[in-house]
Amino acid sequence: MAEKKKGGFFSLPVQMIIGLVLGIIAGAMVSPEIGTTWFKPLGDLFIRLIRMVVVPLVFATLVAGAAGITDISKLGRVAVKILLCYMVTTAIAVAFGLGFAEVIHPGLGIDLSTSGLAAKVVKAPSVVDTFLNFIPINPMEALAKGSILQIIFFAIFFGICLASLGDRNKPVLTFFEIVGDTMIRVTNAVMYYAPIGVFGLIAFTVSKHGLAVLLPLAKLILTSFIATATFCIVVYGAIVVFYLRMPIGKFLSGIFEPWLVAFTTCSSAAALAVNMRASRILGATKAIASFSIPLGNTINM
Repeated sequence: MAEKKKGGFFSLPVQMIIGLVLGIIAGAMVSPEIGTTWFKPLGDLFIRLIRMVVVPLVFATLVAGAAGITDISKLGRVAVKILLCYMVTTAIAVAFGLGFAEVIHPGLGIDLSTSGLAAKVVKAPSVVDTFLNFIPINPMEALAKGSILQIIFFAIFFGICLASLGDRNKPVLTFFEIVGDTMIRVTNAVMYYAPIGVFGLIAFTVSKHGLAVLLPLAKLILTSFIATATFCIVVYGAIVVFYLRMPIGKFLSGIFEPWLVAFTTCSSAAALAVNMRASRILGATKAIASFSIPLGNTINM
């Protein structure tokens, strides 16, 4: 069943926007020392709380989702559809970004000089090594380090094998379902702190760099917003309206919260738990949300 969230003027997204605005004002009024001492810990605490829930949430929900789809061929079809969707939409997103950059030229006037900096030479791993790295040598180590791709592989593999046990899997499946639901509740509780965390992150950033430094980036930020908004309206809007048969307003309202978390924290990992919660609010089943959101988050990084 999809979760419901309360609306109203002081709904969580509105509180986060208020925190964002107040953070800009406060950051502009204080010194970098005050921002580092008083505001930065508020933001760091928020990021830690969000990341705290990611690994147990992803693992529990993926196991429950994979084990809940008893037809393995159906799981395979779902996986292929999801991967194709990510590949196509990512390619279109790249085209949108390049197109708007060619038209607006957002980087002109910004000095990003790298003189005096030495780039570290890094050799890209081979395709074979990349795929081998999907498989954890020690699943417990992968869980401890937060290696999401390895966690996804092990969780799906474990879930499929759990599904093959038939009715004997009920106690273990119920356990992971309860753990997943509990982690969603933990995420909900953490998000009560989100407005304060957003305030701290933005206040620290503004106090450190100052509005005079951030304003020249306005063109770059505006270009990114225009390209993203156009992409979401044209591509996601078409999918939502014509394929999912969902009102576009409902969709945009539902995903606003994870967008805001990703923007203020500059971290897709930080937004993962909130994104999974938002997808379930919008009506995605536990299995689909548990499988697609962590996978897409990792692929698009």
